[in-house]
Amino acid sequence: MKENNFIENLQKLGLSEVESRVYINLLKKKNFTATEISRLSGVHRTKIYEVLHQLVKKGLCFEILGNVNKYSPTNPDVAIKRLIQKSEDEYKIELEYKNIIASNISDSLSQIYHSEKENTNPLDYIQIIRNKSAVAEKFEYLHKTAKEEILCFAKSPFMIPTKQYYPVHYALKNKLNVKSIYEIKDLEDRDYKNEVISFIQDGEQVKFYDDLPIKMMVFDKKIVLLGLVDNIYPNESCTTLLMEHKDIANIFIRLFDSCWKKAKDINDFDIENNKILKEQ
Repeated sequence: MKENNFIENLQKLGLSEVESRVYINLLKKKNFTATEISRLSGVHRTKIYEVLHQLVKKGLCFEILGNVNKYSPTNPDVAIKRLIQKSEDEYKIELEYKNIIASNISDSLSQIYHSEKENTNPLDYIQIIRNKSAVAEKFEYLHKTAKEEILCFAKSPFMIPTKQYYPVHYALKNKLNVKSIYEIKDLEDRDYKNEVISFIQDGEQVKFYDDLPIKMMVFDKKIVLLGLVDNIYPNESCTTLLMEHKDIANIFIRLFDSCWKKAKDINDFDIENNKILKEQ
C-alpha cells in the first residue's frame, strides 16, 4: 500500500494529514530527534513540535528525554486500537450529550404538538397518505393510542404485510373493544388466515362478509382510516385518507353496524375451510 493510502486511512481514524504523515515516518526508525523527523516528513520545525505533542497525547509515540529529546513510535497494533478506543469514547460522550438535549426538549416539544390547535382551514382534519411505510406507521400509532374501540373492514389488497399486524395484538391485550369484518375470499391466504385466527384467540370480535364496500377503520368513534384502491394498479397503489372528525366517523360507524348485522357470525362459518355452515 502506498504512503498516501496509509495517510488517508489514518485520517479516517481521526488523525490529521500532518499527524498521519509524521507517524508513518516515525515507524521507519527506532527513534528520531524533532529535527530529523521534520526533515523526513517535510513538516517545518516550527510546526513539528506541536504535531509530536499531539501524537504523544494520543498515545501514538512517546518522548525519550536526554540532551536532545527523541521520539519513538508506538507499535501500530497498539496505536490503531488506541485510535479506535478514542473514537468510541468520543462517540459515547457525544451520544450522552445528545441524549441530555433530547431529554430536555422532548417533553416541551410534545406539549406543543399535542396542544389544542385552531383549524385555519376547513380541510385541516383530513390527511392524505400515499407512502406504504407511512401508512404502516400510522396504522401502528393509531392502534397503540386508541383508548376504547376499533372497528375494521378488512379487505384486500393489503398495503401492510401480515408480519406488521402486531399493533392489533397490542390493542387486544390492552382490552380494547376490537370488531372486524373480514372478506371470505381473503382467507384463502394461509398466513393471513392464521393471523385472523390469532386475533380471535386474543379476543377480537369477528364476522365474515362476501364483498365489503370499502377498506376502513374507525378509532374511538372519531378517527377514520380509509383505503382507496387504485382501479388500474390495485396491488401497487393505494391512497389512504385519515379523517379526524366525529361526524364523519359516525357515518362510517353506521355503515359498519349495517354490515355487521348482515355478516356471517363466527359460529356460522368454518374459518379453516372458508365454508358457510348455515345461512342467516
